[in-house]
Amino acid sequence: MSTLPTNHRKNHRSGVSLIELVISVLVLGILAAVAAPAYSTSLLKYRVELAAQRITQDVVQAQRTARQTNSNCTITFDLTSDSYSISGMTSLDRASQAYLIALNSSPYNVDIVTLAIVNQPSTALTTVAVAFNRFGMPDHGASITVRAGTFDKRIDIAPISGRVSVQ
Repeated sequence: MSTLPTNHRKNHRSGVSLIELVISVLVLGILAAVAAPAYSTSLLKYRVELAAQRITQDVVQAQRTARQTNSNCTITFDLTSDSYSISGMTSLDRASQAYLIALNSSPYNVDIVTLAIVNQPSTALTTVAVAFNRFGMPDHGASITVRAGTFDKRIDIAPISGRVSVQ
């Protein structure tokens, strides 16, 4: 059995040097600095889209509830609290509480920036209530705009059919 000379064993190193480690950390830092703005932008866009989808689904649910219960169901948007509620429905995760969605908290973190009633003069509204009759038709149309950062989505409720669209 042959053995390596003792001087060869002394020169053999294992692991990484401090310089290699510092260079790796610098490269990772540069990559993170380049990716952070893109991640932040995509997160804001995602939040706005998620909030718009939630509002859309809840408007459809309010229409469905009005038809199923054969009574009016009202969804009320509040600009000052960045939230909305649906009368006649209870919270999905807390059955003893009213159905209230706070859009300015997680996971949405968006603001309601404008509320408008279709075919009415533009006035600064802080609340808009849309009541769906027993046939699922709204008493009027409405427009709700949500914003996160520089991204906006407008949710429109058609005045006659109650059809919801997102722009």
